[in-house]
Amino acid sequence: MAGNLDYTLVELKQQIQHLQVGERWDLLKWLVELLQEMPQNSEPEKRKINVAAVHEICDRMRNLPIRDRRSAEEIIGYNQWGGLD
Repeated sequence: MAGNLDYTLVELKQQIQHLQVGERWDLLKWLVELLQEMPQNSEPEKRKINVAAVHEICDRMRNLPIRDRRSAEEIIGYNQWGGLD
């Protein structure tokens, strides 16, 4: 399950990178609301990640319009040696 969660988080990060600042802010507000709805546990080690909520976030982000078709590397400016151009 950890491997699947890692993949889901990587996918989520890639989707977030394509969002504009306003869309990121809306997503953050939505996540805060989602966390407030979740039952709070006083012992952090017993808290579980709501995988269904993570998948819902990924689905919502997957349906957002793509505004920039460049890869993350092209946007950031990495070259073939790993340095910034």
